[in-house]
Amino acid sequence: MLNDPLKTRLIRFAHLHHGQSIPMVTLTGSSRTILGRTIYKRTLMSPSTNWLNRIKGEIRHDEPMANHTSLRVGGPADLFIIPKDVADLQLIFKHHGDRPLFILGEGTNLLMSDKGFRGIVISIKNRFKSIEKPLFFKNAQGEEAAVVTAGAATKMSYLVKNLAKYSLTGMENLVGIPGSLGGALIMNAGADGTEICDVIRSVTRVNAEGELETLSKSDLKFEYRKTTFPTKGGIIVSAELELKKGDHATIQETIDRHLVRRKNKQPLSLPNSGSVFKNPEGDTAGRLIEAAGLKGFSVGDAGVSIKHANFIVNKGAATASEVLEVIEHVRTTVLEKTGIEMETEVIIVGER
Repeated sequence: MLNDPLKTRLIRFAHLHHGQSIPMVTLTGSSRTILGRTIYKRTLMSPSTNWLNRIKGEIRHDEPMANHTSLRVGGPADLFIIPKDVADLQLIFKHHGDRPLFILGEGTNLLMSDKGFRGIVISIKNRFKSIEKPLFFKNAQGEEAAVVTAGAATKMSYLVKNLAKYSLTGMENLVGIPGSLGGALIMNAGADGTEICDVIRSVTRVNAEGELETLSKSDLKFEYRKTTFPTKGGIIVSAELELKKGDHATIQETIDRHLVRRKNKQPLSLPNSGSVFKNPEGDTAGRLIEAAGLKGFSVGDAGVSIKHANFIVNKGAATASEVLEVIEHVRTTVLEKTGIEMETEVIIVGER
């Protein structure tokens, strides 16, 4: 009889190597269409994957990224790993070799290509969601404040509502931002004059070498919709937020106002990636797109929302290539009519 740990290892080994001697594969340029779906020919890759047997979380092969993005488009990722803990993350970063990595949170603000991702996607959506109780103190100005530690996968809306329970102010304008705290930190997300950098005290991450490190706010450089870290790569695990004590009724009123406005102005009933373009200085992307007469413009099932022009929606079975066509048409049209070159806020990832 096999003991349970040995059974587990054998089952995982069989899963990782089922039907082939080398599990890693990649796509080539040749393809064919079967039942309306484009299938790409695959070739084998040779790097060792023995370290994968030590992962305690979940490992999936050829996972459709359309299942994990808010726009509901995207081809397969060669490997899709849902780590159980920080140790799993450290294993990945120490042993992935030259295979590309992509960090996935809630899948918002993301356009994954139809061919998918030739490498490893790390999904932290189901982990790293804890929010610790606030630690209250008096700041240098004698005001009552608190430090709160939250996991990188915590949804922004849930985090803001949780902070409101303790009457902590400073993030209520961010309640309508889709996605997770980690994604908000990477992009220095903001709304109505508030940016996530305003409340950051420190960030803990597994760096590109697989080491756990904590960076203070002064170690980071914040720009409009961009945060620069001292070194590239790595994955955020958690962050310390510093907020002031405020009036609970006022905080809740602000949250409610933002949520109502989001419901009324954004196309929440259809899959979308959030705001597609950054606001140019002194104007808004939505106003420019609408003024160019592009509301409702579509390519296939991908179209500019008639509710908010800076959103592209999936009306049913849109592909990433259709979304890209819409993006390029909007960019070209606005440039021709206004002379303003639109810069995408949505991140475009994957093999083209």
